[in-house]
Amino acid sequence: MSLAKEIAKCPYCKEPIAAGAIRCKHCHADLVKHDDKKFSRLAKYNTFRVGFICGIVFAVVIFVLGYLQFSGGD
Repeated sequence: MSLAKEIAKCPYCKEPIAAGAIRCKHCHADLVKHDDKKFSRLAKYNTFRVGFICGIVFAVVIFVLGYLQFSGGD
């Protein structure tokens, strides 16, 4: 085999990597194709909107608990 056939380019950072690599040594991207059916259920919950709403709910709960803790003695 020649050297040109053993080296490929990473599809994400375009750096040269070994042709059979499963992870890029430069950008650490996962180069293995995953089964879309396995990850599709979790992918719809992995959004910024869900995290933002959870953060707001958590902040409101902490605020209410703090308010009830400190105003209960009046």
